[in-house]
Amino acid sequence: MDDRFAIDLTLVRRALEQHDDLGEFTKAIRRFEAAASVLCELKYDVIGSLDTLAEIHTDQVAAEKFSGALMTHAVVSYCRATHSDADGRWHIGATTKYTPDQKKKHEKIVDLRDEVIAHFGVPEEEHGLKWLDERATVRVVGDAENFKFSRTRAYYLAAAIADLRELATISAARAEVIRDERAKSFNELYLKHAADPRVVEAMALRFDPNDFFGPGPVADGYWDGARDVSGEVRGRVP
Repeated sequence: MDDRFAIDLTLVRRALEQHDDLGEFTKAIRRFEAAASVLCELKYDVIGSLDTLAEIHTDQVAAEKFSGALMTHAVVSYCRATHSDADGRWHIGATTKYTPDQKKKHEKIVDLRDEVIAHFGVPEEEHGLKWLDERATVRVVGDAENFKFSRTRAYYLAAAIADLRELATISAARAEVIRDERAKSFNELYLKHAADPRVVEAMALRFDPNDFFGPGPVADGYWDGARDVSGEVRGRVP
């Protein structure tokens, strides 16, 4: 008989959030969720995209097709994990160990995201200034004149990739420490509330990898060691 099981802490939090006197307990879960989520985003979305860029950059066809999307994904994911603060996921402070030089690199990536990739603004930093250039012109050939618009846009920037990899590595290491600290804090709070019937009932809520990921190697990998598991939902093509 297979006696393994998993507790779905996210469902536990949702089930107990209605109880004000358990606010400290549910907040501890949410703080852990935020740290674990940021860590996954930095490891899989940012560093994973950069690794793929490194693999394809010598393949001209693949680079032209995919490098822009990978670079955009890496930049947006990094800023979402380290810069954005929203109700959906609390900010965890993964950048707190940055040196002054790394803080400057972080500002350049944020400027690239805010002023070029996510919005059409006025970049002030190196990467944003090099990413896109557009010129409105009038072409004159003999007696003929016509308006022309010229645009050059980077697929990716080597300097930005180097900065992103350095920053993502440092912030992911910090996020891992924060995640582990918050897991310890949650365990301590659980011991405090373990006898509460409401907590006992909620902690019976189970996580089913096959239901969450769909049957297959990703779901099977959930039970292998301590590594976090990330899967992608494939869109259906009509």
